Amino acid sequence: MATGIERDRGDLDEDAWEVPAAWSVVSPPVRGFGTDRSFTPAPSAVELYGKLIGDRQDALRNALAASWPARSAEAGAAALADPGSATAVGAAALAVVAEREHLHGDGFDWATIVDAWVAERGVVIAAEAAVIATTMIRAYRDGPAGRGYDLTPLYAGRYFYHFSSLTALQRAREHLAAATDLDYRAVIARLGEIRSASGILQVRIATSYLVPTEQSWVAADLDEPPADDYWPHTMYACLAGAVTTAPQLETFIARLRPRNRGSVPTAEYIGMAARVGPEAAKTIAAVAFVDHLTGWYRENTADLADILSYLPTDEAFSLLSQNLDRYGVPTAAMAAAQRFPRRAMRLLSAGSEQSAAVGTLLRIHAWRHPHLAAEFGVRLPDVPVVEPAELPDVFRPRRKPAAVPPWLTVPVLPPLLTVDSARALPESAVHVVCGLLAKRTPDHAAVEQLSAVVDPMSMAGFVWGLFQAWVFAEYPAGGIWTLRAVGLFGDDEAARLLVPLILQWPRQSASARAVTGLDVLAEIGTPAALGHLRDIGLRAKQRGFRKTVRAKLDAVAARHHITTDELADRSIPTFGIGKNGRLTLDYGSRGFVIDLDEQLRPVVLEGRRADDGSWTAGPRRKTLPKPAAQDDRALAAAAYNQFTVLQAEAKKVAREQVRRLEQAMIAGRHWSEQAFRELFVDHPMLRQLARRLVWATFGPDGGIQQSFRIAEDLTLADVNDDLVAIADDAEVGIAHPLQLASSASAWASIFTDYAMLQPFPQLDRSFWPPDSAVFATGLSGYHNLDTAPGRLLALSHHGWRRESSDGAIDRMVRPLPAGGSVHLRISPSLEWRDLMRYSTHTIIGVELTGTHLHAVDPVTASELIRELEALRVG
Repeated sequence: MATGIERDRGDLDEDAWEVPAAWSVVSPPVRGFGTDRSFTPAPSAVELYGKLIGDRQDALRNALAASWPARSAEAGAAALADPGSATAVGAAALAVVAEREHLHGDGFDWATIVDAWVAERGVVIAAEAAVIATTMIRAYRDGPAGRGYDLTPLYAGRYFYHFSSLTALQRAREHLAAATDLDYRAVIARLGEIRSASGILQVRIATSYLVPTEQSWVAADLDEPPADDYWPHTMYACLAGAVTTAPQLETFIARLRPRNRGSVPTAEYIGMAARVGPEAAKTIAAVAFVDHLTGWYRENTADLADILSYLPTDEAFSLLSQNLDRYGVPTAAMAAAQRFPRRAMRLLSAGSEQSAAVGTLLRIHAWRHPHLAAEFGVRLPDVPVVEPAELPDVFRPRRKPAAVPPWLTVPVLPPLLTVDSARALPESAVHVVCGLLAKRTPDHAAVEQLSAVVDPMSMAGFVWGLFQAWVFAEYPAGGIWTLRAVGLFGDDEAARLLVPLILQWPRQSASARAVTGLDVLAEIGTPAALGHLRDIGLRAKQRGFRKTVRAKLDAVAARHHITTDELADRSIPTFGIGKNGRLTLDYGSRGFVIDLDEQLRPVVLEGRRADDGSWTAGPRRKTLPKPAAQDDRALAAAAYNQFTVLQAEAKKVAREQVRRLEQAMIAGRHWSEQAFRELFVDHPMLRQLARRLVWATFGPDGGIQQSFRIAEDLTLADVNDDLVAIADDAEVGIAHPLQLASSASAWASIFTDYAMLQPFPQLDRSFWPPDSAVFATGLSGYHNLDTAPGRLLALSHHGWRRESSDGAIDRMVRPLPAGGSVHLRISPSLEWRDLMRYSTHTIIGVELTGTHLHAVDPVTASELIRELEALRVG
């Protein structure tokens, strides 16, 4: 297959079509079409063939004597005695018997034999002999005189084996491409007689293959459906070498079964494209991007995509850019962009919003061709950059970070934007982030710092850009970390884009990568991601992969016997922490006690052996030491691994649970008294968060009956620190400051006195009672409000959905618990992978649908106002 970029067309006419020189190396020559490759017959073909039959003369004579029909056998014997006077039938019969007799020997070559025929008998006899040899049945039988062969000429039958003798047709066509006009006309006349006399489709196809200039022959053969197009047994696929027009190509492909289209050699596809020209694009693409679903190999797709990359039309390039998730297509698309840079810039800039992959290709192309990028108004993100001194230490390593792999071009990656100022990390910090993510097990403390500094949506775009770079490079070894990074920071859009790739990978001998993709979906963990996982289980075709998917689905289904909220409540691990809130790690000769701080970070304490053999807490240590020689190897290794898991996962649990608890307060979610104690009082991890919140019991009308906190001894205390008892049938929830009313300030004093930091703003939370002035004007006060893109992006943390038109985010929608929703329309739209294209956006409308503001419950209404107020700049 011709691959690579032989030259950059520069300022040449990008619409001009010429057959690529690289194609002539592999494309079979056809007289009058395309660029014929140079052809030199074997100079000693006659001598080589003469030696071949001379060395086996007795065996060949005996085999011919036992063969049938007599006319063919006698003609073959005459050709053996005098090759220079052989008829076409005799030359073919002798060659077929020689092939069978030399089947496991050396020295037999159909190309050399055809060269010898041409040298001794001329191109007309040679062409006829090639057709006859290819369409002999080749059946055999053993008799008293030895093994004989069925040499019936011009018959073939429905099933026959012509594998080697196809080379005879190919060599004869090379001779015809270089023949004189007189000889060529003579060949056409003789083959025309054969077509008329035989009428058999396989024979007619052989003649069309030799002289495709006879378009009426080709059209007639294409019009007759083959009885069976199975490639090894029929001649039908040879019509690939006779196709010269777009309609013929379309008909030829339509006649072939999809599973057999991959059996047509790549050289034939190149030949058809060379003869048909740019009009072949649509059919070639249909084979490459549709037939891959049935018996297709990834190399087939890559080869056909490479053919498309040479065709100088908008259609060909668009077909590539629409299928960038297929194997081999990114490489072909980038090659096409280099060959036709202006066309690529024009089409990519106009369609960059159609997919993330197109946006990636556009960034790469703009980086390679800045002058064209400027001409078409394409620019790489130009975002204010954070000074390195302002970043945490994790972005300024003491040692020089490892070099990024050669397939990763950092300047074209989506920028990493800080969550507070929406400024981009400098390139040096991006290298550090890549190094962090490239580790087999990334440093979770560093990941947490990264999450705290970088905007989540920006991070999602960045890791998808990393992964896309790996895909575009055709999955070089060592790049699987980019896929795992999507699991760490990906979002619903990443989950959606992963689905077609995960479905393709098992068919591309990449099942391990597909299993990693399933893990990524599970790690993303959103309802949309889990929905995609379920969808893959329904669509997976490969038995082994389907089994793996089902196992993953069974695990997810087992955790979803209850509602999503209940599932999240009950799936929080304890990591071995006891009811006392501590984890004991036994190294054998020494031990350690692990506490959790207010942010669920593990605190390591020296262990002291008590009289009963247990470990009690001693002085605090900086970190847990690795097992040493004096430790019990098995105990210490297990204990250290347990701590590693706790250290890695505790912060992730804390971050997720803080978000969920805040949302539970906003949504007014309640638990039964028993569930409250099991999930928050008794749970050794969640109690660390729950103790720093004000809880309440709620009456049937939703009003607070009594408020309380979880005390240090796990009893319940009210605002006066008096013991509180709650009824078994009580409904317990997190108190919103609007509901606490005047007691909110008293509770704030209690938390200040005990130096308790709340996991999220509760007591100091801004709120708007129903009698606030804003309720009088509705939401119209936010019309024409200017805001920053970072503030719009922050709405997604509060349940706002991003909705798009034509690939750009033009509105945010917040569903309301009791029905209805709020629609916030923005202008200009937020670009999916270029978040900072505009520094200012205007709220052009805030609409409440399905209800009205006074009908919304007070807490939801207050939170809605709080979220809209956060959009104000300054």
